[in-house]
Amino acid sequence: MGSMKNLKWISLVVILATRAAFAQSSPEEEMLFSESLSGRYSQQILQIADNSSCASYSWKNRGHAPKGYVKGVALNFARSICRLRVNTRNNAAQVMSMANTHSDAKDALTHYESVFAALKISVNEAGESNLRSIYTLGLGLGMRESSGKYCEGWDTSAGSHRPSSAGEAGTFQVSYDSIGATPALQQLYSEYQANTDRCMLDIFKEGASCRAQSILGTGAGADFQRFNKACPAFATEYAMTLLRVLRGHFGPINRREAEVKLQCNQMLASVQQLVDSNPSGACQELY
Repeated sequence: MGSMKNLKWISLVVILATRAAFAQSSPEEEMLFSESLSGRYSQQILQIADNSSCASYSWKNRGHAPKGYVKGVALNFARSICRLRVNTRNNAAQVMSMANTHSDAKDALTHYESVFAALKISVNEAGESNLRSIYTLGLGLGMRESSGKYCEGWDTSAGSHRPSSAGEAGTFQVSYDSIGATPALQQLYSEYQANTDRCMLDIFKEGASCRAQSILGTGAGADFQRFNKACPAFATEYAMTLLRVLRGHFGPINRREAEVKLQCNQMLASVQQLVDSNPSGACQELY
């Protein structure tokens, strides 16, 4: 009889513990479940990123990136290479990889041209090299904006008396009011919403600590905030695209505070070399 009572108490404790765990989980984590990419090329890219000097670099005023940040961005870069090989109109990677537009008001590569030149990196020709350059800059941007945390919410210092469309969210702190900058952005949003298995949430979560924070406002802008935090792969490709057409959206870019590190460009070059060694096989897995 006593053992039966003990069993009931144990069962009750398990039930309460389970409920508590769900209560502490964020809405974003309950909404999406992404599985780790486990194929041959994905695992090699994760190793390249993890073993790189980019991953071990201590960013100015930010320190070391969460382990999942560099890994996730590296995987996203590989996906964007594969996307570049798909000849579709307004493809996001085609926007990311454009030649230098020489529009300092809009193009982050133009705004950072002298910084890249000092590292002997040219941004004048369209293609995978410029795709790599914008991801190199993006790595520095994400560290300035969120310290590489996929779950960062809106900027409370900017106040709450703003529409939800102005609410920043995610690793790169983008907001819904940017989505009209190029048709490729809405295409990305629709694509990831239709297939959330591509979000890489479990990759970006590694080493990142999140604090509970409300969503700013309601409606489409609020939905966008939630999705940015729940789907960091989308947030990454979205931000890399936006950097080429609306660099004014990012304060650290405007002030040239985002660092451009050669070791991160070299890490991405190793990822690029891996994908280009067998584009068909790699892209079948990664894209």
